[in-house]
Amino acid sequence: MRAEYKIELLAPAGKWSVLEEVISAGADAVYLGGKRFNMRLLRPDFNFSDQEIRDAVTYCHDRGVSLYVTLNNLYHEQELAELDEYLSFLKDARVDAVIIQDLALIDACRRLEIAMHASVQMGVNNLETVRILEQNGCRRVILSKNLTRQEIQEIKNNSSLGLEYFVHGDLCIAHTGQCFMSGLLFAESGNRGQCRKPCRWLYDLEGKSSGMVAQNQHLLAYQDLCLYLGIPELIQAGVTSFKIEGRMREAEYLSRVVSSYRQAIDRYLEESISPQIDDPEWEILYQQRVRDFCTGSFYGPPGLGDIGLSGEREPRFPTAPGELVRCRKEDYSAWSGEEKQLSLSVKVDSWDSLRVALERGVETIVVPGTVYHHQYGFLSLRETALALEEARDTGVRVVLEFPRIITVNDRHQADELWELAQGDLVSEVMVHDPGSLSIASQMGIRAGAGYGLNLANSAAVKQVKAWGARWACPSLEISKNDLQSMANASPLPLEVMVHGPLCGMISDYCPLGSLDAQDSQGCTSPCERDSFWLLDERGQKYPLRCDDRCRCHIYHPLEMSLFTELPWLAAWVSSVRIESNGYPPELWGQLIDIYQSALEDIKRGKWNQQTNYDLLLKLFPEGLSRGPWEGIGRVKNSA
Repeated sequence: MRAEYKIELLAPAGKWSVLEEVISAGADAVYLGGKRFNMRLLRPDFNFSDQEIRDAVTYCHDRGVSLYVTLNNLYHEQELAELDEYLSFLKDARVDAVIIQDLALIDACRRLEIAMHASVQMGVNNLETVRILEQNGCRRVILSKNLTRQEIQEIKNNSSLGLEYFVHGDLCIAHTGQCFMSGLLFAESGNRGQCRKPCRWLYDLEGKSSGMVAQNQHLLAYQDLCLYLGIPELIQAGVTSFKIEGRMREAEYLSRVVSSYRQAIDRYLEESISPQIDDPEWEILYQQRVRDFCTGSFYGPPGLGDIGLSGEREPRFPTAPGELVRCRKEDYSAWSGEEKQLSLSVKVDSWDSLRVALERGVETIVVPGTVYHHQYGFLSLRETALALEEARDTGVRVVLEFPRIITVNDRHQADELWELAQGDLVSEVMVHDPGSLSIASQMGIRAGAGYGLNLANSAAVKQVKAWGARWACPSLEISKNDLQSMANASPLPLEVMVHGPLCGMISDYCPLGSLDAQDSQGCTSPCERDSFWLLDERGQKYPLRCDDRCRCHIYHPLEMSLFTELPWLAAWVSSVRIESNGYPPELWGQLIDIYQSALEDIKRGKWNQQTNYDLLLKLFPEGLSRGPWEGIGRVKNSA
């Protein structure tokens, strides 16, 4: 027997009948959600009442099975008090751990001395994030589904924390916790369990010069994960908990999945017999599959063979693209009030955009550390360093923005950015993950918490402040009302993006490169020669940009503008940010002029910006979006 390995098989349970079946099938632990505060609340016949949770704990513990409760949403300010009460109930009910995404829960769980596991939605991609979560009381991290076995192995070799990894079930094409597309399109956030699954729609792929590349295919529809055959590699990589997805699945389906993995794990541990494709358990898994199977990112980045292009096995999901709601002339309203100071931060993406901003006396310049394969942008780290130097020499505040995604394998590129940040080129950095905040704090570098940290309430801001953040950006998915509640109690100054492109997904799967290479290693990097976009069934364009790590960034069809909200924002935030998007110098200069004029009006307590707002709409004839600002769907006529 391989006594050195202690492997937990973790099964989902959406209702009591499933709980009984998966335990009978051999689950060592079960995770479930209550009737409140979890991501699977769409069906009233699923999830457990408070009394059922108490009964489930007793039922599990009597059989030597652990029980974990999902609290894996992001939460808004008005939910925090009830959430604290619910945590107290779960502690009293003796659950073995809670699974959390929102950083607000770290302090609450520590206060109550309730065990916590960091949810996959937290996007745990690197060793530094694992370490800071361990230091803050997490007993386990559920690793991002985007990590490879080598990356998992490296984390295991350098941490004593328990590592959980999904081995079977549904997959998202975007990096875990960083898919904002449903929230931006519908004001229904995947980070709050409301995803409308735009990744499952039909798309065309088109290039500005290349023309139509693919038509009417499910270009982002990931197949289902199955790592049955990879059980030995999972164990050797250091995974200690094998997690099965499917809290909305029925008992018969899940009992077969659990039983198949149970038998295969035990055979390997007790007899060193590796799972095979001719195993009867494999045949059971295959015959009852929903979509076809793939191995996700475990053996490397996904390719074309991992995508169900035809959609023939795609379950029906009643959602479709709708007509996007655009900013209107009628959105403008007069205002006069108390004089307010609102700072302007400008994110540049080229030499021209940098110099235009400097010529206009912008006080804060943000330079992205992400290098894109595209016709515009800083095309190397050397160019980034030169841009930082030019900005610094003018005496402005210079912020280096780190990539939203930093995995174990990105360490070399991240280290080069930290070398830049340690010198005198940079005033401070903007980061998007807990590990990077920790590094900045250790190096004594001023840091702001970017929107990739998914901050939706003041308690989460308090947590990043404890990790060293000096300012914070709220979630891109936050509504006006929720931002006000958050800002009213925020312990840090807030900066809100008010104009620029909206990146809805970041994926290790590149539809452009995969179609170009046809799953070989022969991608000819068409992203370096042309501009590409996805087209939904309404002909709405979702621009694609590929970075130097060959990640694909997929954007909302419209850029965002909260110009008409600037007087309101001045009462709640300290700074607003506009971001360039490959604009010609003349357009970029006009945009900066418009926002600078608006902030001068607010400083004087008078708002006379109708002409500028009309010009703004004219400059963007394809339209501008307010995203999820009103907290209601921003599309019309969607299914």
